[in-house]
Amino acid sequence: MTLRLTWSDFPDRLRARLEEVLGGPVVGTHSCRGGFSSSSAEILRSSAGRRLFVKAVREQDNPGSMRLNRAEATVLEQMPDAAPVPALVAVIEQDEWFVLVTEAAPGELPAEPWDPAQLDQVLAAFDALQDATTPCPVPGLPSVAESLGPDMLGFDRVAEDPPTNLDPWLAARLDELRAAARRGIHALDGDTLCHSDVRADNLLIVDGSGHIDGGEVSIVDWAWASRGSRVADALQLLSSVEDVGGTLAVNARADAVLDAHGLPRQVGSDVFAGILGFFVDASRWPRDPSLPLLQQHRIQRRDSLLALVRERWE
Repeated sequence: MTLRLTWSDFPDRLRARLEEVLGGPVVGTHSCRGGFSSSSAEILRSSAGRRLFVKAVREQDNPGSMRLNRAEATVLEQMPDAAPVPALVAVIEQDEWFVLVTEAAPGELPAEPWDPAQLDQVLAAFDALQDATTPCPVPGLPSVAESLGPDMLGFDRVAEDPPTNLDPWLAARLDELRAAARRGIHALDGDTLCHSDVRADNLLIVDGSGHIDGGEVSIVDWAWASRGSRVADALQLLSSVEDVGGTLAVNARADAVLDAHGLPRQVGSDVFAGILGFFVDASRWPRDPSLPLLQQHRIQRRDSLLALVRERWE
């Protein structure tokens, strides 16, 4: 989704250090799809047969990516073994480079449009994550309300300065949507470790069809980890699912998640409204040349989530 660094960009000293971790010379690389960072995102394979996932970046490439990789390292260092998350192998700081090395997760990115069985696999994986990380094992994390709350107040900013192309349905309900978003922020509070940046490209799935125990899901890219509600990640995931034609029954799945945790279904409407407010606001932000496809992503999310919110409200 953006231009990333690769193995060929690394200096010789860093390559040698990584080959020490891998137990032999690198004989193959595989660049991973997805994401908006300029950081490398590659699986390196050594002559010894070991495969590891590597993120590497310098301050000069993107200061934000450097900060996020450091934050992710802090979280992975304290991740329970039972969590469906690739284990941290090494953190390397050499010259101007910061490098994060984890086990290479098996599987592929989810199919898009989403397959219903894969969507259910991922929702089950979030249940497993919550079981392993409640109470939150990483001290000092912001709450989801703190980390996502300001973003979810997007309708406040839209009301202060409405865009000329604001959808009429939204314009007629701005006050209601602003109130709903505030309720949604409050509902996301809790003491579970939350990923807080759930998208299809942060998930890897081994197909569970034909297997007694089902497939395997790995949840990756933990730079935005927060502490919050057990339903926070599931609702964020469902808010990101493109459901053209309604075949995935996203709103029904959201209601099932809330029912399973004994929460009112209104929580889903409120959280989705807050996330929609972010994308309505962010879709008009200036384009960042270092992240060339991010604005297109925001516009697509705005339009698809609007349909989801309208369905819940009407």
